[in-house]
Amino acid sequence: MKGSLLKAELNRLLSRRFVQILAAVMIGAFAVTVAVTMAGSTTPSAGDWAAAVSQARANNEVHQQLYDDCVAAHGPEATALDRAKYPEQCRLVVEQPEDFLYDTYVFHTSIRPLVGFLAAYLALFGFLVGATFIGAELASGGTTNLLLWRPERVRVLGAKLAVLLGSVGVFSLVFSVLYVATFYGIAKATGYVGGVDADFFRQLALLVVRGLGLALMVTGISFGIATVGRHTAAALGLLTAYAVVWEAGGRLVMEVLDYRAQEPWFLSTYVGAWMVGRLEYYFGYGEYGRIEWWHAAVVFGALVAVVLAAAFGTFRRRDLA
Repeated sequence: MKGSLLKAELNRLLSRRFVQILAAVMIGAFAVTVAVTMAGSTTPSAGDWAAAVSQARANNEVHQQLYDDCVAAHGPEATALDRAKYPEQCRLVVEQPEDFLYDTYVFHTSIRPLVGFLAAYLALFGFLVGATFIGAELASGGTTNLLLWRPERVRVLGAKLAVLLGSVGVFSLVFSVLYVATFYGIAKATGYVGGVDADFFRQLALLVVRGLGLALMVTGISFGIATVGRHTAAALGLLTAYAVVWEAGGRLVMEVLDYRAQEPWFLSTYVGAWMVGRLEYYFGYGEYGRIEWWHAAVVFGALVAVVLAAAFGTFRRRDLA
């Protein structure tokens, strides 16, 4: 019976017109991105490469000088004024010639931002699918009819959540693999791959996994909110209100009040920390704060747990008719 319930929920999810349209939109946007990238990329000529090498060499000379000045500013003979001009940790920036191939798609330098955009789109996809999957059925009475067949509320809602997370996870994984492989192929055909090694692909795979995790967490949150609100609009409305009132309005108020240590108060900060692994922010007088990926994991884990606990508790007790 458990398998039949999961199969029924999977068929119900895949048969929803809205889910099919969203998947088609994702694939269409991917096709457009690929076409634009291929149209705007050319294989670098000898002249392009020589200019890029020259520009990288000139910039690296400047970076080396800045690094040497920073190290000297923290030496035993440096004054307090010298130290105040530079950060405590001196960092040597090294640019590669591929950074200056302006008319060429370079896989090494471009794929990470592209995977970041992919994670955002997958998170939006999961949010919309998760909200409408349960919200539309609660609003239309479909869930009430389902409970007549199987009057086990927690198991029914758990099956819906499991099918939802599994489906979004599989779709996101397959889509991400095709996404990265396609752009690698573009770089091989009409662009430049750049310096990639096993460590680069390991970090890239970790970035993709974090994107998948973000999509699943957002999916679970939207599912829970729509369950509590009994409608898809509950999740969409809360997202809009949070973005407008807190992410935009709250930041503006803190800027007016000159409160610089504001980043830990916003979920967007933790999204960035989760994706890149570490996020530093400035809050005045040479002081910096740091948010690690595990801080984001704790915040999102707690948020998912609270929302889903509220969803299951509400679904188990209230009248759905």
